[in-house]
Amino acid sequence: MSDLTVVRNAHVFAPEDLGVCDILIAGERIVVVGPRLQWGRLPVREIDASGRRVVPGMVDGHLHIIGGGGNEGYASRIPELWVGELVAAGITTAVAPPGVDMVAKNLDGILAKAYALDSEGVSAYMMVGGFQRPFRTFTGSVLRDIFTIEKILGVKVALGETRASRFREHELVELAAQLQWLAGTTGKACVMHAHLGGTEDPAGQLLHTMRTSGVPAERFQATHCNYTPDTMEAAQQVALAGGFVDFNPILTPDFGHPTAVPVARAILESLDAGVDSGLVTMTTDGNASVPVTLEDGTRGPYEKSLTWLWDAVVELVREGGLPLTQALSFVTTNPARALGLDARKGRIRAGTDADLLVIGADMAIEQVIARGRHVVRDGRPVAMSLYEPGRGDPDGRKALATSGG
Repeated sequence: MSDLTVVRNAHVFAPEDLGVCDILIAGERIVVVGPRLQWGRLPVREIDASGRRVVPGMVDGHLHIIGGGGNEGYASRIPELWVGELVAAGITTAVAPPGVDMVAKNLDGILAKAYALDSEGVSAYMMVGGFQRPFRTFTGSVLRDIFTIEKILGVKVALGETRASRFREHELVELAAQLQWLAGTTGKACVMHAHLGGTEDPAGQLLHTMRTSGVPAERFQATHCNYTPDTMEAAQQVALAGGFVDFNPILTPDFGHPTAVPVARAILESLDAGVDSGLVTMTTDGNASVPVTLEDGTRGPYEKSLTWLWDAVVELVREGGLPLTQALSFVTTNPARALGLDARKGRIRAGTDADLLVIGADMAIEQVIARGRHVVRDGRPVAMSLYEPGRGDPDGRKALATSGG
């Protein structure tokens, strides 16, 4: 079978608008993008994307691939994600920080799951750190973990969070200095990924670190920026200082977060307030929390919220009035740059991984290619984990129910 694939007649958003082009893929990589490509007599598999848009696969820089842990007792522990769920949602690159549960949901489990997802077709990475200190490690230190384990891209710290261990300010400055050294020695982003909690000054320590450490601002990213009005204000300050700011669709009053600002509105308000669009990212924080309590006191179904990421892109375009190119940047080029993956992820161009979404006229995800592999056809995942419910179901009904598609 040929190792060449061509996506023909696609309206390509790379995320910039390239017009109608063909995309030639060899193995896992894109080799050329251009109109009316010719490949002679070489055997090529063809995917006809006439009348459709093709965009980069989404880079989700914060989701919980083995479950965030639950926060309401042992029975609220959360299951792992299946690869079919990820690709059906258009997520082709996933980065997993530790969640609330740092005991049963440990680093070994996150790394093993990242390797599993890699073998199943998507690209998966992780972070160390978390809510509770001293941080658990593989090698005895966070520094050695990042230096020796390729899949570790940075450190998650929980700031402004009543459930988390506290930092002294000099400790964060020292951690930032270590990350800067690691970035130089490894070539990785070595990002300080800061969870912002519900206190009145959630980013105070992060901003102090950014201003006093001398470390370049792009080494820092604040997440959960739409959690409260205080985190919204903090996002403006972090972005003004040059750091990345991350917003999550899961944070909404409709999903049990009464003080949260819905993600599309939060991004539009931030842009109106002068936040640099190039510093804005969106992540799902998917598979993180327990079911919502309904008005009658019963539990609603558990929502992994993976599909909400693409829904937010569509909302920003249709209702927010943003150009598709700009809305796409929040889930492609910007997170890839924040995570140091921009040489291979977040764009459609020669040399990058062949991570592609084929989008229909109604903005629904119809097909997904991840690292050159066709993983979603007609909106249904064809790449599925070994024990994923619906695997082998010929008409895909069970797979669809599992993926939320």
